[in-house]
Amino acid sequence: MASGDAEAVLNLQRLQDSAGGDQELVSELAELYITDTGSRLPELLEALGAQELERVGRVAHGLKGASASLGCEEAAAAFKQVEEMGRAGIEDEIDAAVEHAEAAWRRACDRLRELAA
Repeated sequence: MASGDAEAVLNLQRLQDSAGGDQELVSELAELYITDTGSRLPELLEALGAQELERVGRVAHGLKGASASLGCEEAAAAFKQVEEMGRAGIEDEIDAAVEHAEAAWRRACDRLRELAA
């Protein structure tokens, strides 16, 4: 992965700032993010399947915030788009937006796992 691509997936400086430079805390935060957001992603997919767009927006909002707080910038931006579409009731292309957000989340988790190892 090119440096610019890796930075788009995960802003390492933001993550390290969140952990106060403590590598052990970086690992703990990474695992917490993976576990927490991983438990919320099925709710997003369930809401999407039920076409409960307001709920899609609410769940995406939480995923966006968690992603942004750790520097998972690509995932945060993708969840923001899903949030906005859900809250606005935009059905067109929301499936693709959720698919993109899930893929961005998976890339962020992969990068976090590399750092936590």
